[in-house]
Amino acid sequence: MKKIKITYWVITICTLIGFLLSAVNEIARSPKTLVETTQLLGYPAYFLTMLGIAKLIGIIVLLVPKNYRLKEWAYAGFAIDCIAAFWSENAVGNPMGSIKSVVVFLFVMLSYYMLRKMQKGMQIEI
Repeated sequence: MKKIKITYWVITICTLIGFLLSAVNEIARSPKTLVETTQLLGYPAYFLTMLGIAKLIGIIVLLVPKNYRLKEWAYAGFAIDCIAAFWSENAVGNPMGSIKSVVVFLFVMLSYYMLRKMQKGMQIEI
């Protein structure tokens, strides 16, 4: 059980660091190409701020112990973000960004899988 917890936290922290960097960039609206790409896709500039704040909330939810129902919602939000990023990157012709979105999506799914595995392990021990 201890190995599962360690694996979960290593994967989750790596994933959350990526989302944190993304959230900070979106809230600060930097680099300039981020805003230009967002507007090219037809999204308003304030969409970046909303997305960044939503990511920060999701990060907090995943770091706080318990609250498994909220964690499910956070994982769903991160998965939707990755899928939307994949399609958006393809729409502007950036295949490398698409690959990055898939990699982050895999990390999100692996983190979720480890959380579920940890939950099952805790239920067996009780």
